Amino acid sequence: MKKYLLLPLLAISTLFSSQQVEITADHFEASDVKKVTKFIGNVHMIKGVDELNASKVYVYFDAKKKPIKYEAIGNVKFTITMNDGKKVYKGESGRLVYTPKTEIYELYENVKLFDTKLDRTLIGEKVFVDKQSGKARVEGSKEKPVKFIFKIEENNASKNR
Repeated sequence: MKKYLLLPLLAISTLFSSQQVEITADHFEASDVKKVTKFIGNVHMIKGVDELNASKVYVYFDAKKKPIKYEAIGNVKFTITMNDGKKVYKGESGRLVYTPKTEIYELYENVKLFDTKLDRTLIGEKVFVDKQSGKARVEGSKEKPVKFIFKIEENNASKNR
C-alpha cells in the first residue's frame, strides 16, 4: 500500500523540480578539479522530451555541482521542444552549446534547423535558440549565407486567373 502513496508524491514532486538528464556513451571521464564530465563515443542524451546524439558531450558544473553548460561536439543531431510542445525543432550541427540557466542553445558549423510544426528549415553557420522567448537567430557568412526554406500556400482563386 505504501507504493501507491509514494507514486503520486513522486509525480507531483517532479513537476516542481528540474528535469532529469540521462546520458549514455561508450566512455565516461570526470574531473572534480576542472568541474567537468566527458561522455565520449555514441553519446545519447535525454532531458524531458528533448533529445541529443553526438560524438562527445561535455557537462560543466559550478561549485555546487549543478550543471551550468552542456557542450556537444561532432555529428550533433537533436530535437528541441519549446512552448509546451507548440514548437519542435529537429536539427544537426557540428557543435551545440546549451546553458540551462538561460535555456539558450547555440549551434555552430553547418547548422540545419527544421521547424516540424511549420514545415520550414533554417540553414546557417551560427544559430541561437532561446527556449524561454521562443525566438531564433541565424547567422551566415559570405561563403555560406543564411538559407530559409518554407512553403507558401496559394489561394485557388489566384491559380485560376
